Amino acid sequence: MLESSMDEDDNGEIQIGSTRHYGGFEPVTLQEIDNEGDAEENGEMEIGSTREYGGCEPLTLQENDDEGQTMRDSEIVKRQETWTPLVEVKPYVGQLFGSFEEAFGFYKEYARKSGFETRKATTEVSRNGSGYSRRYIVCNKEGENKKKKGYDSLKDKSRQQRNRPSQRVKCKASIRLKVSNLGGWEVTHFEEKHTHDFVKPEDAHFLKSNRRLTYQQKQLLHDVSGINMGPVRAFKLMKQNHGGYENVGASEVECKNFKRDLTSIIGEGDVDLVIEKMSKKREYLHDYSFDFFEDADGVLSGLFWADEESKRNYMAFGDVVGFDATYRTNKYMMVFVPFTGIDNHNKCVTFAAGLICSESKESYKWLLTCFKNTYGKEPTILMTDQDPSIKEVIPEVFSDSVRHRYCMWHISQKFTKKLGTNLSKTGVLDRLHDLIWDERLTPNKFEIGWQNIMDEFGLHTIDWFTDMYEARESWIPAYFKDYHFSGLMRTTSRSECENKFFGSLTNTDMHLIEFVSNFETAMESQRHVQRKNDHLSRYTVPENKSKLLMEEDALKVFTRAVFFEIQTEIQASIESCYAFKMEVFGGMTKFSIKDTDKDMKRAGDYEVEFVKSATTTKCSCTTFETTGKLCRHCLYVLRMSGVKHFPAHYVPKRWTKDVLPRTRYGYNELGRAKGGDDIETIVRDLHASVEHCVDRLSSNLEKLRLYRDTQESLMKQVDEDTIGEEPMSNKEFIETVIGVGKRNEIQVRVPEGVRNKGSKKRLIGEKEKAIINAKKGSRRCGGCGECI
Repeated sequence: MLESSMDEDDNGEIQIGSTRHYGGFEPVTLQEIDNEGDAEENGEMEIGSTREYGGCEPLTLQENDDEGQTMRDSEIVKRQETWTPLVEVKPYVGQLFGSFEEAFGFYKEYARKSGFETRKATTEVSRNGSGYSRRYIVCNKEGENKKKKGYDSLKDKSRQQRNRPSQRVKCKASIRLKVSNLGGWEVTHFEEKHTHDFVKPEDAHFLKSNRRLTYQQKQLLHDVSGINMGPVRAFKLMKQNHGGYENVGASEVECKNFKRDLTSIIGEGDVDLVIEKMSKKREYLHDYSFDFFEDADGVLSGLFWADEESKRNYMAFGDVVGFDATYRTNKYMMVFVPFTGIDNHNKCVTFAAGLICSESKESYKWLLTCFKNTYGKEPTILMTDQDPSIKEVIPEVFSDSVRHRYCMWHISQKFTKKLGTNLSKTGVLDRLHDLIWDERLTPNKFEIGWQNIMDEFGLHTIDWFTDMYEARESWIPAYFKDYHFSGLMRTTSRSECENKFFGSLTNTDMHLIEFVSNFETAMESQRHVQRKNDHLSRYTVPENKSKLLMEEDALKVFTRAVFFEIQTEIQASIESCYAFKMEVFGGMTKFSIKDTDKDMKRAGDYEVEFVKSATTTKCSCTTFETTGKLCRHCLYVLRMSGVKHFPAHYVPKRWTKDVLPRTRYGYNELGRAKGGDDIETIVRDLHASVEHCVDRLSSNLEKLRLYRDTQESLMKQVDEDTIGEEPMSNKEFIETVIGVGKRNEIQVRVPEGVRNKGSKKRLIGEKEKAIINAKKGSRRCGGCGECI
């Protein structure tokens, strides 16, 4: 509601209710306008108001002199309206505040409820130099805009002047405060009348004072950034959640400013923030490891970290480890190197992660040394690409028992380029692929087959094929048959799959502290899937298709994913295998098995040695030795030899349901380690309790209304108890959620000018270009529709 008033002129103002003649129009009686600014029903006008009459030009009402002549502009008496907020709580002279910020917060809240905005204005400094003695808080429409020096836009096209409307209309509403003798600040003057209308309630959300991100909205912005969602998309998500833009309480600008404040807090202290955060994790979390090294100039050169859950996974599944560098995951172009393995569900699992500035021998040596020192236990096989730096470092860091294996896929992808277009069409590609991917071949058969292809197609003259043959022990499956679980990983596709997963949650604009936070989000997602698979394996029972006790035993011990593979082999042993020859040599029996599978890669003759006294088998396909899973040929021999139950010594622990302990937590458990009494945990608990209550009461409308009313009364009480108190700022919130504060002194500087092979735009080969063009399709004529 608004109150109206009229200023009087010294020379005799027009009185309310008096009649005057205006121009050639009928006499008009001046009456007071109501609160909405509408005239009385008889159509009176106020002095200075403008109306339109018929098709005439708009008419401004002015007072006539006694002779009926129009008065000069300088003598026109206009009516001056003022607007007064009608709110319950307002400032008053003599009111005391503990601090100026408390007073400003109180007046700011008063302005927000009234429909106008405020700003800090004139200050007076005490004579003794002890600080401010008097300060003013005014309406933001106080004063007038200063005219800016103009320029000729036609001559100076490089400058563009923003067309911004004026907000200031010489409003006098304000409060004046002075330092009180009793301490704090005292209101000495309060002008509550404004010379302008207030913002309507339906437009109040456009006021700057009403545009503020709540704690939960800031938390949402931080959380969705962990899945690589920007502030604009997050704001649209808020709009959907709140039921409209007017209910959000903020705009895209506030969301973008939150990101800006985060960048400002991080600044040049990015590396120090990461080190401080990981140091806290090492202090509070059990068995958390991290290390870093810097160059002579104090610039970060490498970072390595692993937590307790990663170490548990490595001890259970660390027989084969692959790592493949990925690029463009952070703003400094540091190379991201995750160490990847395969868990008991045949899914990727991350053992550790590292960031290095260069792919030099020194950097990889430091990284692999950190990995070895963290775990102590060496892997059986280390899968990488053909990077020459890694090839030199692995023998220096690890013992001779660790086999370094090249990625077969990377090598096979180079066949086309090395052969050329003409040779690639002769069928040599199919011959080469059939040879290198055949796991049944022995080293001798592979060498014979390779030489036959080289002779037939004249490939001895191509040096690259000669080099690959000399390095055959590092990538051909035939040379890894004696290494347990060597068949689990023949390419770095597992690592590349993980790199793509991490890449979907990162971008080239990320600071290191943001990258580490997003990495933790990715790890939580990976571990959620792992725990879900554990749950399905423990609490669901697949069908026993063969009705054999052997399959029933396998069902109880193996995880679901592995059991389905064993089940397939049991079924194949019944349907596709038979023995065509059997020889006895002392206590050992040799079976010659014919596999009639439709898949030609599996079909063929195999030999299985069986010792009944020890219930042991050994097949020429070496499936159990390379994967830890019994093949169909061994299962056929066991079944035909009267073995009813699945032999326990053919159940590797890495494939069982209970290889890992059941009590495990997520990746980011710093709050839990500190006792769960931090702000973030408390806020999440509060939201969980409200969500629970709403869920329980959603079917009872009457109880839901009562709960809403109770919450609203509690909210009012909180507002009364926190008058003048500012909520948590962006800076305070950011320091809370990232767990560290802004650094005043820089200890370790961020890397600059990092140039790695992945930091530039990737070069696309002719084969890949052809594939891309084929997907695009041919251009067609718009008239006839034929291909151009």
